[in-house]
Amino acid sequence: MEAKSPKVSVIVPVYSVERYIRQCVESLCAQDYGNMELVFVDDGSPDRSVDILMEVLDAHPDVRGKSLIIRQKNAGLPKARMTGLHSASGDFIIHVDSDDWVEPDYLSQLVGMALEEDADLVYCDFFKEYDSGKTGISRERDFSPSDGPGAVKAVNNGVIRAYMWNKLARRELYDLDNMIVPIRGYHEDIVFQTQIMYPAAKCVHLSKPLYHYRRRRSGSLTRAGLIRSRHHSAENMLHLYENLPKDKGPVTSSGIYILLRAGWYCCITLWFKTLAAHPDVVDILANMDYVHGCRVPIAKQVYTKFCCKLIKLFS
Repeated sequence: MEAKSPKVSVIVPVYSVERYIRQCVESLCAQDYGNMELVFVDDGSPDRSVDILMEVLDAHPDVRGKSLIIRQKNAGLPKARMTGLHSASGDFIIHVDSDDWVEPDYLSQLVGMALEEDADLVYCDFFKEYDSGKTGISRERDFSPSDGPGAVKAVNNGVIRAYMWNKLARRELYDLDNMIVPIRGYHEDIVFQTQIMYPAAKCVHLSKPLYHYRRRRSGSLTRAGLIRSRHHSAENMLHLYENLPKDKGPVTSSGIYILLRAGWYCCITLWFKTLAAHPDVVDILANMDYVHGCRVPIAKQVYTKFCCKLIKLFS
């Protein structure tokens, strides 16, 4: 695409990825889309990740001139994303994880679809890359075109995956002054996407895998202990629900889906104390009508509802 094409900011948090970051940065330097800005956020990485990043950029001076490297004390993935967002100047924004990599036409395909469809957000398919060398393709469900509330409902109900890295969004969708920042790193993407997608007039699916998602690497967040990950997810969902406006916005379309996931995770791990600290949530779940076709199946809803009634009884 020509230089007059919209500018895209690619935000890349960096932390302890010295084994993988070279491939990530090389793939970004190989993009066939010229009008881009790479925003790397060094989240206090203790290894050679940033040194390797600099080596790659120095070998690509044309890309080096389009790159920002921001250093901060370790604050976790959600805050690293926010640091990058506050520095981004693009017309469109997308996120890339520094242990993954992308196809050469990653940006050009997504921007092309956004312009062709006059869409505010475009989401694509992706590759799953395993340590064994096996590669698979994950196809997103074609839930397009959709407006923002419909897309948010689909994300919170598991119809569309909430990943940040396969979604190109117009800058205007990011209300940075009022953004609710996840307090934990697990399912932080759902917290972000719930807010980003909602104001979109049009979201579309690009049926092409463009992103390589590395799975099952040692130390990756996706391999965190199941109990801990569910606790962190529940904390994020409860934090999101409690801080969203109740009379407008995502709660009006997806509030029950947000709460069902939080409630189920708390109840299945017997984390009743945390749930009890949110009596309004407990009351909603204890008196809810069952939701058919939900990401949280009816059997899990029954258990969650029963636990919430017990919490109310003994509170």
